[in-house]
Amino acid sequence: MKKVLLLLLLSLTARAQDHSVIWESGVYPLTVSKWTSALNKASEVSSTTYIRKQLHGEDRLHSAGHRDVIYWIPKSTNLSEPFVMLIWFHGHYGYVEERTFVSRTLSQIVPKVEEANFVLVLPEMPWSVHGKTPTKRNSLIWTKKGQFLEFIDVAHSVLYNHNSERELGRVEYRIVGHSAGGSTIKRLGITGDLCKLGPSMVVWSDSSYGTWLDNAWDGCLSRSKALVDVYVHIGGKPHKNLKRFLRRFNKKNLPENLDFSMMGKGWSHKKIGDNIVDLSGVLDMEEYRCQQ
Repeated sequence: MKKVLLLLLLSLTARAQDHSVIWESGVYPLTVSKWTSALNKASEVSSTTYIRKQLHGEDRLHSAGHRDVIYWIPKSTNLSEPFVMLIWFHGHYGYVEERTFVSRTLSQIVPKVEEANFVLVLPEMPWSVHGKTPTKRNSLIWTKKGQFLEFIDVAHSVLYNHNSERELGRVEYRIVGHSAGGSTIKRLGITGDLCKLGPSMVVWSDSSYGTWLDNAWDGCLSRSKALVDVYVHIGGKPHKNLKRFLRRFNKKNLPENLDFSMMGKGWSHKKIGDNIVDLSGVLDMEEYRCQQ
């Protein structure tokens, strides 16, 4: 497997004994500083983070001219054993310290470290806060067949290098798309890369806007063995579009790999995003009913 060359070494913080953050030359400094600060706020477990410029992430509308990607590896994760690669697609105004890094990801997944063997892959979307289009360009990422799979190959290289060039264990891919992140799932369903990757679980976190779910389903998810798990809060646009999508099926004959939850009183778009890991069980290590 191709080695990854990481050109700059570490950022030492007040808790350097717990976290090392290693970044490639040219990554956006704010990505490094925000992630490091988030680790100090939300993580009590030792870990290593690699931050790289994202493959196919050249972006003239981004402040740095490209988008980044974060790979977070808890110290307890054994990459020589079977492990989960959790791939997280953030929503509008994402890649910020509090909402994306602290509340949406670290606060939810750090408590799972003792029970799950996993790594987090957190790519920056075209609608991140670091660009000129924080609420636009939905789904305009990895638009060509094979691009997302090449992105995953780089992730494998980073992990292989971290594992001292020892062979990686079996990787189980699980994907979460929150809010506008659902448009990324849509795009990968259309290109087919999503199903070629073969995730065991694809979670829609209040993200079934417009026809995104329809497009992903018709693109390849209907033929996938992945568990397609959809969460919406009642009354929102994702809820209305989920109900419309479900009308294509007979209630008694829903696809075996499709599951959904319509969250009632007390649930909001934000609350679903901040609790989606526990709601979906996306980091549970038990066997899923739809396995590859």
